[in-house]
Amino acid sequence: MHISEINWGDDSAERDPFLLEYFVTSDAFQRLRARTKSIVVGRKGSGKSALRKKLEQTFQSEADTHVVNLSPKFNSIRNILNDRDIADNFGQEIFFQHTWLRQILLDCLCEVGHHAKGKYAADSLDFARRISVELNRTSKDLVENVADILSRLKGKAGSLGEFGLTLERELRNVADVDSLEHHLVSVANSGAKFVILVDDLDLGWNNSAVANNLLLGLLAAINHLASLSRNLYVCVFLREDVYSILITQTQHSDKYRNIERIRWEKDDLLRILNERVNFNRDRANLGKLANPFNTVFPLTIGTSNTDNWLLERTLGRPRELIQLARYYTESVEGDDPSDEALKLSEQGYSSWKLDDLCTEYSNQYPGLISIFSYWKTNFFRHKYHLKRAEIEEMLLRIATEVALNEEWFNTIVSTTDIDVFLKILYEIGFIGDYVQGGEGGSKTFYSYLDRHEPRFEEIQIHPCFRRAANTVERIRTKAGN
Repeated sequence: MHISEINWGDDSAERDPFLLEYFVTSDAFQRLRARTKSIVVGRKGSGKSALRKKLEQTFQSEADTHVVNLSPKFNSIRNILNDRDIADNFGQEIFFQHTWLRQILLDCLCEVGHHAKGKYAADSLDFARRISVELNRTSKDLVENVADILSRLKGKAGSLGEFGLTLERELRNVADVDSLEHHLVSVANSGAKFVILVDDLDLGWNNSAVANNLLLGLLAAINHLASLSRNLYVCVFLREDVYSILITQTQHSDKYRNIERIRWEKDDLLRILNERVNFNRDRANLGKLANPFNTVFPLTIGTSNTDNWLLERTLGRPRELIQLARYYTESVEGDDPSDEALKLSEQGYSSWKLDDLCTEYSNQYPGLISIFSYWKTNFFRHKYHLKRAEIEEMLLRIATEVALNEEWFNTIVSTTDIDVFLKILYEIGFIGDYVQGGEGGSKTFYSYLDRHEPRFEEIQIHPCFRRAANTVERIRTKAGN
């Protein structure tokens, strides 16, 4: 098998037809399978959608279990956020809570009404079947449900505030929550199990007040559904940065702290590569190996073990590791691993990762691409390890010379607050806090690892961005050259 022919799979879990054949199980998967967590949190590319896809397959194989996938489309979210009536008069958390309740209840009733036999509560199952027929076997999408509730409310008042103390009762009434809830709980309590998996919530999300209320309403809805029946299980997948923002904006954050935070250990990340290599070997009739890693990658690169070198150039996420492996294997000629090809592949991967970082934080910190474009041009051949005075001077130049008219950046410029700038670069993973001395020796802390309060006496640019940022970095060979 030529190394360049290895198929690492699609970047998107939804579009990867072979994902479940080389899926790597984890403790997180086992806890979610046991229904002990209802919120999954992870950074972009950490494997949330892959986990959701595996859970879907697993739950579908269980008897009397109905799986509902709820993944709003980009345009659906944006249509809701762009509606002026919603933004000005109705876009509060409690409005969206009842919108989500109606959506989930209808989706579940449609699912059981279409597939279930006559072994559950008769009256409620008949109700579910009628719902399924009326809605042509599938519930309305989120936009349609929001529009329905909005039109009914506008017939009674011009804004939510006009309902006063009767607001929740009015919302439950116009959303038909009482009736839908009664019948679904009856079916659930007679033996039907429901698993609702909610994903892709960052599509269309723009960090506005309405967007955050939309997601806070969802969290309130799943909290309510969990109290109705042990046979109703809702699991929501959220990007970690989005979750962090939501938690600061609700008085009920204690209800949403029992989360499954996706973190990857070294062995599990390497298993991802091994499983995919073995998948390719199996398809080429070569047979699987206990550790096929060394048939594809060189043992060392410079003075580093290759597995450590690879992992150091990711932010601890599977997608990055797979992408780096892809850049490398596509450049290898023949069947033998090449340390030279691996070194050369780093430049393309690093540029991809920096662009990916700017996209990931485009809602919180729009315009990052302009800052890094300036960095690459004006700090060419700078060190990647910088003392406080050095990084401060660089950031002051950026604040003075980069033309970026965005609120977050204008605040830094107007206050000349370099600490805020440093914290943003640390939060997104571009820099780490280098701490010298101590029992464990010197160490660089990055935000995606453990909890840490950075001091920024010295910093290091993360290895995965160093080539893209045009820093000076030299890999020493075994001969020391």
